[in-house]
Amino acid sequence: MAKSTIIKELANNQISMEVALQRLMIIASDLENEELSAWAEAELHGYSQSDTLPEYRNIRSIHFLYSGINGSFKVTNCPFTFTSILEEKLSNIYNVPIMDSVSSLQDFVDNPDKKSYRRDFSMLNGYVLQRTGIQCTSIYQTVPLNFLQKILSQIKTILMHVFLKLDKEYGCLDDLDVDTTTKTPEEVEKINEVVNNYIFIDNSINVGDKNKLKGSEIFGGGRGHG
Repeated sequence: MAKSTIIKELANNQISMEVALQRLMIIASDLENEELSAWAEAELHGYSQSDTLPEYRNIRSIHFLYSGINGSFKVTNCPFTFTSILEEKLSNIYNVPIMDSVSSLQDFVDNPDKKSYRRDFSMLNGYVLQRTGIQCTSIYQTVPLNFLQKILSQIKTILMHVFLKLDKEYGCLDDLDVDTTTKTPEEVEKINEVVNNYIFIDNSINVGDKNKLKGSEIFGGGRGHG
């Protein structure tokens, strides 16, 4: 049986994930699947700090760079490790929640001037000075771009799974209309459950905890660093 056009377009990169997510929101409305709709909207517009991120958006990085004075030497973008001085209350700094919209992630990855994503930890300059004697002017956590590419790939895979399942259960999705009257309420509920599981299974990019993580966005718009 021929597949819905949206599946072919997404598989062949003929439409952006942003467009695919917008279409999914329309379909999710017919399904009365609030969880699916909320996921699509969050991917489109970015996650808030009160949201629980899908695991594929929780990544982990132990890589830091600092600039400043170390002894009698001035250093710039030198590797730094917190391992030996890290207190329990700061142990979650390795966790990097990626909360930005799909379009922001794609723009960042596609920018040839960007070689890494980074978070500013200069607020720990005093902490580092007290424990190591190093006078930092800046501290940044860095994440390779391929981590962001993996997030985008995971979102696309989820979209493909969702559209394939809905196409199989309800037929062609080209009109963005889903006729749920062909199924019993119990069948619709079961299909929604299967679809939602595609999103919230553990697909973390790297090992991290499953807590709600706060306060991280891509440092684009002048804050990003290549």
